[in-house]
Amino acid sequence: MIKIMLKYIDIALIDPNPFQPRTYFDAEAIESLRCSIEKHGILEPLILRESENGRYQLIAGERRFRAAQKAGLKEAPAIIRNSKDAEMLEIALIENLHREDMSPVEKALGFKRLLEDFCFTQSQISQVMGMSRSAVANTIRLLDLPENILESINKKEITEGHARAILQIKDPEKREMALNRIISRSLTVREAEELSKLISKSCENSENGRNGRQAEYEIRLIERLQEILGTKVHLTRTGNIGKIEIEFYDEEDLNRIAEILDVD
Repeated sequence: MIKIMLKYIDIALIDPNPFQPRTYFDAEAIESLRCSIEKHGILEPLILRESENGRYQLIAGERRFRAAQKAGLKEAPAIIRNSKDAEMLEIALIENLHREDMSPVEKALGFKRLLEDFCFTQSQISQVMGMSRSAVANTIRLLDLPENILESINKKEITEGHARAILQIKDPEKREMALNRIISRSLTVREAEELSKLISKSCENSENGRNGRQAEYEIRLIERLQEILGTKVHLTRTGNIGKIEIEFYDEEDLNRIAEILDVD
């Protein structure tokens, strides 16, 4: 049975959650919360568990804890739970799961720790987190990407959708090329998926002894057409047959493209 009680705890006796899945906390958000705490106090208690030598470990409420420290508070309201290690990670994940600023990489690392250190299954994680099993699996798969791509996710240079598109590419150098093009050209997730398919096709052709330069040429062709037309261009093909789609967004945009193509 889990025992729960509310107390006011000396902040100097509180240690951070050793299982905290988040590695980055927005400084501006912490500062804003500090101002709120100075004015209104801590409205939602921290969740702690008793540690050694009369100290406590934080289970949930890291942002509030950091803001309270900055505000110079001596005590903080807290709920004391006799939680186990796995539950500390589980609660911290649940608390942060729906925050927009929690990185998909942080979620993936948290899920991986539940799997490896606490013997959870992906089905159990999906039930605890309120996510589909496939969503859990796709998030964990992000960790198959190299460190520089994971860092791009953390920096919000690319989204989780972009990263999943890059996962389709097996060649490390081609993954790097895809990352650079996605960032430099501000590609949408759909465009990143199309790019990854073309790059993967190029790799397959090269492995099979066929000329992979065709797929590389198509990538450059699409990019050049987009530069000339100032809009999104999509190329799809089956064998030697395919089509090129040019996007336009209103009548004026269509006329602009027609002028570039010199169509009366």
